[in-house]
Amino acid sequence: MPSELVVPAPRPLGVRGSDGQWRIRDRLDPPVCFVMAGGGAHGAVQWGLLQALSETDIVPDSIIGTSVGALGGAIAAEDFGSAVNRLANVWAQLDLSRLLGEHWIGKRWMTAALSGSLADNEPERKALTEILSARTFSELTTPFAAVTTDVASGAARIHDSGDLIDALLASSAIPGLLPPVTVDGRPQMDGLASANLPARPAVDRGARTVIVLDTGSRPEPAADEIVESQSRLIGRVFSVMSTQQRRIQLHAAARDATVVVLPTPDDLGGTLDFRETMGSAAKSFALAREFLADLAGTSGKLEVGLHCRRDESVATALGEVKLWPVVAR
Repeated sequence: MPSELVVPAPRPLGVRGSDGQWRIRDRLDPPVCFVMAGGGAHGAVQWGLLQALSETDIVPDSIIGTSVGALGGAIAAEDFGSAVNRLANVWAQLDLSRLLGEHWIGKRWMTAALSGSLADNEPERKALTEILSARTFSELTTPFAAVTTDVASGAARIHDSGDLIDALLASSAIPGLLPPVTVDGRPQMDGLASANLPARPAVDRGARTVIVLDTGSRPEPAADEIVESQSRLIGRVFSVMSTQQRRIQLHAAARDATVVVLPTPDDLGGTLDFRETMGSAAKSFALAREFLADLAGTSGKLEVGLHCRRDESVATALGEVKLWPVVAR
């Protein structure tokens, strides 16, 4: 039997403005930055989150993203008003063959022996040039930055000028899977290793309110399932690193800014499995829509600290960070 359809109900009339949008923006201290995490195929979650945000009056003053979040961020920064519709087309077509090439599995051992990576960057470069019209950061209409990890130093590097495609390629160059990309004379790799969810860099760049668009999570698999395939092992490494980065980044940002964490699904498939992207987006849309309705139903300025569901994993071990739970109504 087919799984249950995930279709949210109409929005409550009481929290809509005259134009049908939920009024939240005037309760946020500007500038407002959308922070978009990396997550491979889980990037479809951010499409659902943006769908929910499109029903509010929240528009970003800037966007920063890592890996697949950098791709979604660039699309939003190119034309925010059409981002949700454009991402629908992207996620309806995107899969590993478009990013790694149709025959990457058959060629991967030879490629790894010659270059140290299982695939090359050219299929992804082709996909990026087909998705985006902009070729440089200056062509984007909303200020945007992509995060990479400097191979030599291991430090996060923020790219907000120059060649956009090279920066996006570097931001998603997962070590071992894709080779590093040289940007401004220095090899760069996936921002996962340094700032997969770049909330603190957003604050350091001037944001007073951070809207977090994460990419969800998956149940912890059994050890024998992890080691039975290379893609699962890569996905598990990605999951462990991103979980650690998430907590560090959110707590660092919430000390000095208002950080709003949109809820995301916790029952997703692998980060390299593109078969369930539509379901991932639908789940995240429903969760974020309910959260934003609850937020719109409250009053007053959102204070510095962490605004999230009480059961969010980031709400633990807060230390000096103030927690402002957004309670389901």
